[in-house]
Amino acid sequence: MRPYLLLIFTAVILAFFSGKYILKFQGPGSASSSDLVEITKTKLEFQKSVTPYAIVNFSSLYYNDDQLDLLNPALIIENQNEDILTSAKNCSTVKQLRTYMQVSKENVWEQYRCQNIKELPFWFFKRAPFMHSSGSSYAYLYYRQKRLSGKNIKWDELKELLSFFHLKELAGIQREVGPLGGIYGILAGLDEESIYSLINRDGTILTKEFLLARINYPRSLNILEYRFYLRDDLNNFLETTPFQVSKAYHGKTCLYVDGPICWRYNVKHLFQMISFSTVFSFIGIVVILVLILWLLFSKIRLDKKEENRKKMALQVLTHEFRTPVASLLLIFEKLNRKMSDYDDETQEDLLRLSAEIYRLQRLTEKSKHYLQGQGVDGLVSFNFEECDYVEDIIYDVITPIEMNYDKKVRLSFLNIPPVACLDLYWFQIIIKNLVENAFAHGQGTVSMSIDIVKENMQIVVSDEGESSRNLEELTKEFIKGNKSQGSGLGLSIVSKVIKEWGGSLKLIQKPTTFTLLIPIRKK
Repeated sequence: MRPYLLLIFTAVILAFFSGKYILKFQGPGSASSSDLVEITKTKLEFQKSVTPYAIVNFSSLYYNDDQLDLLNPALIIENQNEDILTSAKNCSTVKQLRTYMQVSKENVWEQYRCQNIKELPFWFFKRAPFMHSSGSSYAYLYYRQKRLSGKNIKWDELKELLSFFHLKELAGIQREVGPLGGIYGILAGLDEESIYSLINRDGTILTKEFLLARINYPRSLNILEYRFYLRDDLNNFLETTPFQVSKAYHGKTCLYVDGPICWRYNVKHLFQMISFSTVFSFIGIVVILVLILWLLFSKIRLDKKEENRKKMALQVLTHEFRTPVASLLLIFEKLNRKMSDYDDETQEDLLRLSAEIYRLQRLTEKSKHYLQGQGVDGLVSFNFEECDYVEDIIYDVITPIEMNYDKKVRLSFLNIPPVACLDLYWFQIIIKNLVENAFAHGQGTVSMSIDIVKENMQIVVSDEGESSRNLEELTKEFIKGNKSQGSGLGLSIVSKVIKEWGGSLKLIQKPTTFTLLIPIRKK
């Protein structure tokens, strides 16, 4: 047991120090004032020394509030059936118009879709609204209608219309026609989260490819302009600083959270922060871990070796017992044929000898079944059966013990049912060991009572002596009394069998009284 306690103790120490140094390697949980100053300096130095990949003035691309709606992801409906909106279907109810005056933009589109007009007017794409009620931009519907009719839109015409597409539609167009290039090629690669940050005018936006930094103008100018920096340029610059950045999210440990950016110390700086004593302590933790593993594997190996040794001993005993038991049975069969020639006392002795020989045979068979051990849960394999006359079974067990010790057991039976479902072999083992223990270590008269208490069979074995040891000590393996000539396994066997049976064993030390409860089972 001591090696296991040492393992638990060292494991607790290892867990404590591991947590301590993991936190140390991760860095502090919040930035100090000096850290904030250093981060601010790093940001300013980055903007001075690194040239932006692009500067995008969204106010010049999307020159009014209506056109800025083309940036809002909430206004677009993806995966819709565009064929209904771009092909000449359901056009029977669409009447041809004579003039565009006081006609909605959607009606003009319906005339074009149904081929009532061949060309869209020059102002069509440049005037609000820019989004069709279906959730697509008019520019995108025109683009899809061209592809549906087999007349792909020309590059020059598409280039003129790029600022009238919804921002999320640009990615699909780029997949179909190839790189859009320039500003619109950059915008086509933005994810939805970044787009929302864009329309919310966040100061900093971090994407997979870019870092967007908003240029501050007076509010009265209402200008939305961002510098686009490449992530590679940002990472290369940060290699010369103590920091690294990544996207912040809930639950992530950061030194400092700057909008969507999580600032942390880089690995190189963390190692610089670690002192010699920290390294020495970490090596100590590794040594403790190696010690734990060594102790654990050593203990497992020793336990396995001890288990195999005991099993080997039991195999040898079981095998060697079978031959003398078989010989005894043959000898008894010869004596049994001449049973009538002996006097009554000799016949009674022979019958008791027969009972002991058959008990020894059952013990050998039980040991063999235990060694085979397939499909058995727990330490003990039970075979419950209905047994008649429990009193007679107990007398059969006690009588040879009384003769051996030349003592008598005072028996009392209360409320014993005529039939009980028991494992006969283990029941006899329990009775035998309890009575032998009382004869060998007790004093005065040995009493035994059997009663039924709340669906349990209660067996009480007592004597007039006093036990100096408690139940836990007495039920350990190889614990023997001063007068014992046995192996010290009797009460240990009783305790284990009772536990597997689902019962309980209690001890009163003065006078020495063992109380045993066994659940009454049904067949």
